[in-house]
Amino acid sequence: MSAAPAGHAVSVILPTYNRARFLPDAFASLKEQTFADWHVIVVDDGSTDDTQSIVEWHAQTLGPRLHYVYQQNRGAYAARNTGLDHVTGRYTAFFDSDDLWLPHHLERCVTALDAHPDVDWVYGSCRQIDHATGETLEPSTFHVAGQPRPFLGLQTERDGDLHIIRDPGALECQILHGLYCGLQNSMMRTRVFEGGRRFNPRSKVVDDELFVIRLLAAGSRFAYYMDPHVIYRVHTDNSSGSATDVSLAKHVQIYGELAEGLEQLVSEVQVKPRERRALMKRLGREYFWHLGYVGYWQAGKRREALDMFRRGLSAWPWHASAWKTYLLARLRVAMQGAS
Repeated sequence: MSAAPAGHAVSVILPTYNRARFLPDAFASLKEQTFADWHVIVVDDGSTDDTQSIVEWHAQTLGPRLHYVYQQNRGAYAARNTGLDHVTGRYTAFFDSDDLWLPHHLERCVTALDAHPDVDWVYGSCRQIDHATGETLEPSTFHVAGQPRPFLGLQTERDGDLHIIRDPGALECQILHGLYCGLQNSMMRTRVFEGGRRFNPRSKVVDDELFVIRLLAAGSRFAYYMDPHVIYRVHTDNSSGSATDVSLAKHVQIYGELAEGLEQLVSEVQVKPRERRALMKRLGREYFWHLGYVGYWQAGKRREALDMFRRGLSAWPWHASAWKTYLLARLRVAMQGAS
């Protein structure tokens, strides 16, 4: 179609793979944005459905504001990296093709970044809905069962509805609990990708979380709005752990990839001792509880579970309930072997 246009404030990167059924709603969501100074880079990651024809139809109305790139299937993060190669705006936003942006998303994010040059990343919450029924599962991802996420306790500077995180514990909070600043509900300065900083193209699900840790360790500043900016539709094809049907293989892929990424961070990033301890604690949690217990143990794979238990305790041995679980598991396995 067209070359990536210059001169727009926001470059929107929309990676997609066989999501033709979601694309009409996605484009409608884009066109309903109250901020209009944007262009969209659609990265088709090897789709075999009607993706291209749908994009071509919308190109008739968007014209040079839509840039289409096709590549062989390489995964979502590789597609995002491809999109970054075509960015021309001073701000970048990532649009997941099965989500919906609320009309104020771009305008409020641009307003925040324009007003605060020291803020690198701004985001709002998501409203989670069941795609099949339309039922609201979570009114805001900033809360769980009505209780605020830990990051909401961080010290902030207020500018109207904008909360600028000034707390020195922000990195530790991201490591242990998350700031809930997913790519789909955020906008960032394009400069955060300078110097060859890109996503891990081999990652399937979790690299944005690890990317945020790296940015915080490098001194980047984050800010958020409390109100929802995104409608996140939960369905069986979600790539993340929020999918309505997560198999053992997918669970192990997600948390195995996360554990591997945390291992790399331990050896790569320069952080304070407290933050390094947080990394080891998180690594222990992913190995022991998410991979070992929720993954392998509950699936009846005892040998694999015990291996993950040992890895978790090696990373973070100061957890009494983990030791209790491990010893009881070993006893149970020994008794089953003797029977």
